[in-house]
Amino acid sequence: MSVFYKNKPVTVWRIEQGQPQPDWVKQCFENNSMIWYDNKLKILVKVINPSAKRDTKLGLLDTFLGYYGGGFVMGTVGDFFDATNGRLVSKKKFYKQYVMK
Repeated sequence: MSVFYKNKPVTVWRIEQGQPQPDWVKQCFENNSMIWYDNKLKILVKVINPSAKRDTKLGLLDTFLGYYGGGFVMGTVGDFFDATNGRLVSKKKFYKQYVMK
């Protein structure tokens, strides 16, 4: 099944524990760009599918908010991570904004 956001194909993963994972997700856990904290998942967005434009935006946001070395998001089981766009999306927003074919 393919997933689309704004009519463009995207790579997404529904955050789940104990379920089979795509190879790219396994690799993220191996290189510590995804780390479990109980039922929360810390995702280092800057490492996954890097994008200069997105990473600059995240860096400026980190500076504005006073973070150092940020660029991560925290997801919970049931959320979706859009690796193509570096977005964490709730289940409700995912089914409104994304199309599965």
